[in-house]
Amino acid sequence: MIEIRNLSKTFDGKQVLQGIDLTIDKGDIYGLVGVSGAGKSTLLRCMNGLESFDSGDVIVDGVHINRLNKKELRYFRSGVGMIFQQFSLLERKTVYENILFPLKCFKSKMNNVDQRIREVLELVELTEKIDVLPRQLSGGQKQRVAIARALIMNPTILLCDEATSALDPNIKQSILELLKKINRELGITIVVVTHEMSVVKGICNKMGVLSGGKLKAAGSAQDIFLNMPDLLDDFMGEENYRDDTSHHQKIKLEIIQRNGENDDILSRLAIETGVKFELVWGGLSKYSDSIAGALMIRIHDTELARIEACLDKHRVEWRKV
Repeated sequence: MIEIRNLSKTFDGKQVLQGIDLTIDKGDIYGLVGVSGAGKSTLLRCMNGLESFDSGDVIVDGVHINRLNKKELRYFRSGVGMIFQQFSLLERKTVYENILFPLKCFKSKMNNVDQRIREVLELVELTEKIDVLPRQLSGGQKQRVAIARALIMNPTILLCDEATSALDPNIKQSILELLKKINRELGITIVVVTHEMSVVKGICNKMGVLSGGKLKAAGSAQDIFLNMPDLLDDFMGEENYRDDTSHHQKIKLEIIQRNGENDDILSRLAIETGVKFELVWGGLSKYSDSIAGALMIRIHDTELARIEACLDKHRVEWRKV
């Protein structure tokens, strides 16, 4: 679907992307994360030709973007939807007219335009607002209109640049649920740029972590969170602990819980082994039908065998730190 090969870009003499290699498969909800200035938004805009690049290649559905002329690039962009943190609605136009706008810009000759607009409004659950102006909408409703506008051209890809960062938590969750619905029902590949780990945990099946214009990690979102690479420390709040006490071990437990399996593993350890241990750090998150995360405990060397036996009994993945 999207293949990026050795992509590099400089801006005003500064390297903003360096040697990026990334593959996003059809049907993914892919998160691009990193602190401000990491290069994630620039990378996203390279995917639809809004940003040029110095070297490398961006291939979308077999199309090499950097080989397109202006006319071809314009046509290519018609198949890629994009939503932003700022909703960018036309304030003097109704919801209906805002959704219609891309069709006018691309001079699309779509059949049954009125029916199509009503279909996307129904999808984003905003049919009753069809004739109102943006100033009469809440922030969440405005973002729903922006999503409907991005969908009107029947895109195969939807790019989201910090699309939920301006929304309060409850509204944010409803927008994330809408994006999952769009991915599930329409089969649209979604790429999400965010600095919020809750967004990635909530909807992304895969993720890439950028820092200083370089891709530091890429793959399954669950695997990256479970492995807790140091580059995620800033996002997850995990500190680097150093054990100054001799004769103690720190064990990191990697938890995947489905249908109650490994439910409350700390209680199981305490009750079944009788060992007293210290919880150093912990973080568990919900991923669709499972709960996954990591816990770090500290125990005395003499208790290690009993803890190991209990963990193995319950098939909990673990490792010493």
